[in-house]
Amino acid sequence: MKDFFSISVKKAGALFLCFCLFVMINPPVIRLLPLEAILHYLSLFLMILIFTLSYLQGQLVFTKQRYILCLLFLLLGIAFGLPLGDHSWEAKVFLPLLTLVFIIFLDNQVYYITFGYFRKIMIFFAVCSIVLTVLLLFLPPNALPYIELEPVSTAHLNKQIVYKMYGFILSYDTIIFDIGGFQFLRVAGPMTEPGHFGILLGLTLCIEKMLYGRRTPILIICGCLTFSTAFFMILAILEMYNIFVIRKFQWKWYACTILLLIIFLFVVDNTLLDTIWEYSIGRNIGEEKSILDNRTNETALFIYNKFLQSSFSSLLWGHGTFALEVDSKTVLADYREFLYDSGFIGLFLVIITFWVIFMRVKMKFLLLFLPIIVIIFLHRAWMFWYSYLYLLPIIAFGAYTYKSSLESKFVVRN
Repeated sequence: MKDFFSISVKKAGALFLCFCLFVMINPPVIRLLPLEAILHYLSLFLMILIFTLSYLQGQLVFTKQRYILCLLFLLLGIAFGLPLGDHSWEAKVFLPLLTLVFIIFLDNQVYYITFGYFRKIMIFFAVCSIVLTVLLLFLPPNALPYIELEPVSTAHLNKQIVYKMYGFILSYDTIIFDIGGFQFLRVAGPMTEPGHFGILLGLTLCIEKMLYGRRTPILIICGCLTFSTAFFMILAILEMYNIFVIRKFQWKWYACTILLLIIFLFVVDNTLLDTIWEYSIGRNIGEEKSILDNRTNETALFIYNKFLQSSFSSLLWGHGTFALEVDSKTVLADYREFLYDSGFIGLFLVIITFWVIFMRVKMKFLLLFLPIIVIIFLHRAWMFWYSYLYLLPIIAFGAYTYKSSLESKFVVRN
């Protein structure tokens, strides 16, 4: 009976943790639910409940590394979410980071079960996204029912974008492109941007490879349909890891991929190829600007350069989370937005946090995940305000530790 209750607590913990992870990711579909803000308080309550039950069962793991991470998550919550100085109260940032304080002590088996649930959810979103893309490709406009949502993003508000929610999957006009005379939807899944969904798919593929030694093809196909530069970079890192680090050259996989690519290049006309290139890579490459500068505007660059010449205290603490989004004329989402909003103290805390997360991880996994974290910081640094970006690597390494313990191989020492 005691063993049954112990297993039940772990499974319930995994279910609640997966729910919390979904709330942390904060997809637009959550806004359709009543009392959206209450979900963050509910997540915190559920994790305190599981923490308490696990403590009573003696299932929590207390180590020096986890104590340090607990402290760092508190500091991140204070730095990013509390109304100190020029900063404002950000419940959707502070509460999830506070929730991590309780999540960090859970047993590795909970992390392992959680990723299994999360992976199934990502596969579900990938399948639904591909199906929607195909349907919109051939059906007449507005043939499918949808719910309209007003965007939260300043950049999307400036463009007067209206979100269309097809169940869990999001679409809007600026991610529907004309390719070969067909209206093609860049897959965004449940997220507001294809690139954001692409990063989540890429991270899921990396954790899959680490835990199961394989990748789910539907996630790769869906990731490619996001036309996300970040996803293609993560996929390239994963393939280089596969070839050069763990030395598993899957020649059949690569041969089929190259053959299909050659056939595609011969069959498709140059106009269509140019269009695909432009939507996936070319749109981020300007003739006179860098890749990052090509994704912003002159107003944002002026504000950032002025920030670099501001007072020492402003450089240290920044102007507050989401401060740049208040100005509707700015378009900035890379590391410069993070520095402007959270300052160099925020950057220092992020670096220390990931250093502690990675400190007991084998070099081969560091070579896989560290470049991805750097790409995300350069590309979409605002994601570092959200707790799921810290939680996913913790789940990955904890899950691998549990799996390895069953085989008497350890990647992390508790």
